[in-house]
Amino acid sequence: MQASSWRQLKPITFWPALVSILVVLAVTAVDQHQFVAITTAINDGIISNFSWLFLYSAVALLGLCLFVYISPLGPVRIGGPGARPIYSPFRWFAVSLTTVIAMGILFWAVAEPVLHFRQPPDFAQVAPGSESAMRFAMSTVFVHWTLAPYAIYTVAALTFALGFHNRGYGFSVGSLFRPIVGRHLHDSAAQLIDALVLFAVVVGMSAVLSAGLLLIGDGLLTLFDIPKSAAGYAATAVFIVAVALLSASSGLRQGIQVLARINTVLFVLLMLYVLVVGPDGFLARIGGESLVAYVVDFFPRQLLLDEPAGSRWSGWWTTAFYASWFAWAPLSCLFLGKIARGYTVRQFILVNLLLPSAFGILWFSVFGGAALYFDDFHGGAMYDTYRGEGLAAMVYQLFSYLPGSQLLSFFFVIACFISFITATDSNTDAIGGLCMKSVTAEHMASPFWIKLLWASLIGVIGWCSATFLGADGIKMLANLAGLPGVFIVLASGASLLFLVRKAGGLDIQP
Repeated sequence: MQASSWRQLKPITFWPALVSILVVLAVTAVDQHQFVAITTAINDGIISNFSWLFLYSAVALLGLCLFVYISPLGPVRIGGPGARPIYSPFRWFAVSLTTVIAMGILFWAVAEPVLHFRQPPDFAQVAPGSESAMRFAMSTVFVHWTLAPYAIYTVAALTFALGFHNRGYGFSVGSLFRPIVGRHLHDSAAQLIDALVLFAVVVGMSAVLSAGLLLIGDGLLTLFDIPKSAAGYAATAVFIVAVALLSASSGLRQGIQVLARINTVLFVLLMLYVLVVGPDGFLARIGGESLVAYVVDFFPRQLLLDEPAGSRWSGWWTTAFYASWFAWAPLSCLFLGKIARGYTVRQFILVNLLLPSAFGILWFSVFGGAALYFDDFHGGAMYDTYRGEGLAAMVYQLFSYLPGSQLLSFFFVIACFISFITATDSNTDAIGGLCMKSVTAEHMASPFWIKLLWASLIGVIGWCSATFLGADGIKMLANLAGLPGVFIVLASGASLLFLVRKAGGLDIQP
């Protein structure tokens, strides 16, 4: 490690986050059950008291995106009139799509619709296993995985992109506040905010990795009869982290964009294959009907206006998902904003909000619709797989009903591997920049050793979670960061409104 990189380290960001992560590992090792119990209790308290904040904030941020799109800020180019893009349009879309919540759609596309189909809440007034329950299930996943989640990321990332590339702000979450507080935000306070975000995202990334290890473990069992084990999870985690670090070390223009393009093409091919060999007429019908239901009942469904007081359903689903999006957004926005140079604000909203949402609707209509069809056709077989083997096994049960199931499972596992690698690459890149004072719009690289450190910690925590906790405790701890995250993203929304007023002065990079 070079002495110069030590001097460029942000001490108030780096050390508190590192120590906190090590404490979490130690507490988990000492008493796993108590750790899960404590995080569950805190998580339940936040969900019970602040559900309205998460839900209404997400809708408000979506409205803000639409307002900015038609505002005078829309034509402004990120980085100034002469800024050249880092990526071509397709490469930019591929990187944005596969580094944000791509692993989420792989894990939940089959599992979530079936659970809502068989376990709809009482207030939905639909019978479990009915046609109405199918439409409820599919429209619910649209609520959870399309416009609102992407709006959370888009507002924060756009605010950062304009501040970083057009106004010369630092590579810090504190830059989201600079338009409204100016220089009144002390550097120590900004570093402390970065430390909180860093801790939250490292734990959150570990939770996603642990879920992915479970998903890949079931895939390897299905394909090669390799039993699930702690050693297998460890080997998978080491492989993912190692390849991600190789990709990260090659720079933004090399590894990650190549992997992202491969992954995007693989996603499309998987989706087309299931559509062609599966019940295509049913998929088109249930997808279309559910989309209409989602649009017609947008505000009641998005804000859960029909849910009675005391109901716990939204806490376990909508609010929990949104809390996770808000927890991730402050760090993800750094990477998404960093790679947006050279494109206009309207293009940014198109690529980070509208196109991923459209892709999500198609993806869930195909995979979720197929899961519902075969679960209904086989008398609840998909739901029985969940109860007997867990969420991760459901996707391979679906593939068993389709021609070429082994080959389909193989390519799905490959997609899982690449999704984890690109997510780890992008997050370690953002984490590396967050820890260093030296990262600027002109010099965006961070030292390899710091990416190695945090990627290794993510791998260790993810392995511990998959092996010992089943991802529950770590996932809930990650969700706890959703509460400070929502305030950070709302502040970035206020900053974005301020930038709309200053739109004419943003076309020139300082």
